[in-house]
Amino acid sequence: MQTTLIGNPAPAFDLPCTRFPDPDRGRARLSDSSGRWLILVFYPRDFSMVCPTELIGLSQRHEELAELNCDLLAIGCDPVDLHERWMATPKAQGGLGGLNFPLASDPDGEVSRAYGVYQSRENVAVRGTFIIDPEGLIQYQVVHSLSVGRRSQEVIRVLTALQSGGLCREDWMSDSSHIDPYAALRPGHIFSHYLIDSEIGVGTFARVYLARDLQLDRPVALKIFRKDCPVTPSTVLAEARSAAALNHPNVSTIYAVDDTAGLPIIAMEFVDGLSLAQVARARTLASDGLLDVSRQIAAGMAAAHDAGIVHGDLKPENIMLSEDGFVKILDFGLARRLHRIQAMKTDETTELGIAESGDGLFGTPRYLAPEQTRGEPASFASDVFSLGIVFYELTTGKTAFADGNILRVLDQIRNLDRHAMASEAGEPFTGLLQSMLTPDPGDRTITMRQIVNEIDAVCESV
Repeated sequence: MQTTLIGNPAPAFDLPCTRFPDPDRGRARLSDSSGRWLILVFYPRDFSMVCPTELIGLSQRHEELAELNCDLLAIGCDPVDLHERWMATPKAQGGLGGLNFPLASDPDGEVSRAYGVYQSRENVAVRGTFIIDPEGLIQYQVVHSLSVGRRSQEVIRVLTALQSGGLCREDWMSDSSHIDPYAALRPGHIFSHYLIDSEIGVGTFARVYLARDLQLDRPVALKIFRKDCPVTPSTVLAEARSAAALNHPNVSTIYAVDDTAGLPIIAMEFVDGLSLAQVARARTLASDGLLDVSRQIAAGMAAAHDAGIVHGDLKPENIMLSEDGFVKILDFGLARRLHRIQAMKTDETTELGIAESGDGLFGTPRYLAPEQTRGEPASFASDVFSLGIVFYELTTGKTAFADGNILRVLDQIRNLDRHAMASEAGEPFTGLLQSMLTPDPGDRTITMRQIVNEIDAVCESV
């Protein structure tokens, strides 16, 4: 049985309501507040002792709520005509003396049941309070005893805190500062259920920490996105959950995705080794090692493509080589919604970004496929092209596109000479790169699985 509605869509309703204060309104619907915040309060009875103190207190905050882009609606089980009589009755006679928001009628308790606040024995709703965000998700719920009234000031405080988007302590007010969860990201400190050991990576949008999962007692790589990262937590977690479905020895396992500590956290398998970029710079791979590493990368990518998952930002920095020689591919899909365009230096990789809709440029400039430079979305074929660039750089020890101007890099990608690059890479990669670096994605038909098979055939012939 569901015990909390927090984070879930608010149950829809369509109820008759009072024509006060709006004479043209006869019904109240959840959809009326689409795109706005909504404070929804349930109360037991008209002409009761406690209810007028609550409803009048909320009504007096009407202008403040309007400034906060928030609507207010109260729901009781009495009929609309009794609601209207109660509203018209002066306060001195036990009435409300008018309100700045409507009262809706839920005579059979259907809506009260949907929100979990109905007491069938008395046929009334208890004092339930819900704050619903502009997306229709419940962000706050509390239920009071029938004998205890709710304080309007606290409801407004919680609404303001929710709208602030930060972590708010018990005594938080609108002029207070937020709790800074990043302050806990220091060696020796516990963040969520992770003991931070050290920082092991810094990117444009996130930092990566070596930590110990205190629940499962194992090391993890903890990826935590920066404060100024333009990716929303829901987007980050959705991308990570998609990638978490992958299960392959050449794909870094995602153990958990979470945002309960106030930040989007991705807990990944910790790979003790070097990135392929570091390995390439050191030129430590012999020819047989190149084939082995290349095959492992292609095998991991083939597994992802078989599962329908596009990487979207395949590059040497996202490929780790463990001390025992195993390849691990990182960050599936996590770069595709980043919003950034900036000048690129030859000694760094820089992300481009796209809109949340999923269209436009994204990824790292030097490893984009030609179609991506035109703003087309990432695809299996674009992953193949990116891997072709990785293979070229591994075999030659050169950066494929080293100019510091992003526009010139994109132009070089669109006009690359695949035949010259394939020839420069040499055998046994010449034929592969001819196919992988085909400019037109429609003609770039070689798959990751076929690349694995071709490397296997080369290895068997040696």
